[in-house]
Amino acid sequence: MSTVTHDDLQREIQAKLRQLPPADWVRAMIDHFQRTGSYRPEDLRRLLGDPNRAVELGPNASLASFYSRREGR
Repeated sequence: MSTVTHDDLQREIQAKLRQLPPADWVRAMIDHFQRTGSYRPEDLRRLLGDPNRAVELGPNASLASFYSRREGR
């Protein structure tokens, strides 16, 4: 039996993610916000999704089931 807990794995993943540099579009979004004090619409759509489309996920849904439904369109 493994002594590694779910919390240990989450901490390890978070530590690795913090080491990655931000994507180019994220740097551009931050730069634009620092210069203008506002976000561009394309950045908000990228972060928040299309406000005209609803997302429906139940309490027991998994990310894999969500993507398999989207690909089956």
